[in-house]
Amino acid sequence: MNQVIENSYAPPLKGQPSLTGKRKGQLLKTLRRLKPFLYLSPALLLLAVWMYKPLLSTFYLAFHKWSMVPGTEPVFVGWTNFTRLLANKSFSDSIGHTVFYTIGLLPFSIVIPVLLATVTHQMTGAMKNVYRALFFIPMILAPVSVSAIWRWLFHPSNGLVNQVLIQAGLLREPIAFFSDPDFAKWIILLITGWKMIGFSTLMFSAALTSINREYYEAASQDGAGRFAQFRHVTVPLLSPMILFMLTMSILFSSQWTFAYIDILTGGGPYGSSSNIYYEMYKFGFSNLNVGLSSAASMTFFLVFGLIALALTGLSRKYSFYDN
Repeated sequence: MNQVIENSYAPPLKGQPSLTGKRKGQLLKTLRRLKPFLYLSPALLLLAVWMYKPLLSTFYLAFHKWSMVPGTEPVFVGWTNFTRLLANKSFSDSIGHTVFYTIGLLPFSIVIPVLLATVTHQMTGAMKNVYRALFFIPMILAPVSVSAIWRWLFHPSNGLVNQVLIQAGLLREPIAFFSDPDFAKWIILLITGWKMIGFSTLMFSAALTSINREYYEAASQDGAGRFAQFRHVTVPLLSPMILFMLTMSILFSSQWTFAYIDILTGGGPYGSSSNIYYEMYKFGFSNLNVGLSSAASMTFFLVFGLIALALTGLSRKYSFYDN
């Protein structure tokens, strides 16, 4: 019996780690595996608080009726909010306006910036950066300041646009642009596109700097002119950035136009300049119908998610890389 007790407390044999050493080794391995997550924890915490928690709350409220009045509680109504949403005429009209803004912004976010980036990329000296800075300035201006400038330009009585058109003989009397259904949404599109040109130009300029100049030299040796080089060299090598900006423009066009709709037109006249984001805002904060606003948010969360997946697959299939 004494021999058994003595053997149970005997030291480990030579060349074999002790039990304490094994535990320390396992603990160190676990800490090494957790180390990346420790670095990511602040960002993950912010995402959880500011993105995923509101997303889950929106999903919950989409099936409830609630007016946000203090002292009231959400009441479960099932799919009623979604059926009411599909029957809402203003929301169905806003879908068409959203498509209008999405398609209308593509020239401002892709076509014009590609041309501007290509032209400025061929420039030399300090003027290259001067022109790029001039293009980018509208992007850093606050939407309220931009709206004030454009409201003055299109003012019905003393706006610069009306005065120029009248003096040129193109108009007999001033036009209230923001109160005219034929002009309101076009001006919102123009303002948003003007503001987006600088950001897109900067992105395409950065992409152009990564293209190897040897491709252009080889193309010129084969007799290709500037247009042929642009078509067969520049555009294919810019395809990843073009598809990226296409994705950004489609997914965020409604968000970019929201501020100008809210400040300049209020969705009018007669809802002609509204979009889905502004309708969600009206449902929640003007009509105090949080359930309907949440149902609209969840509907387009799924729609835009499917669009994002399709555009990601399109980018993987058609993006061309020189490496």
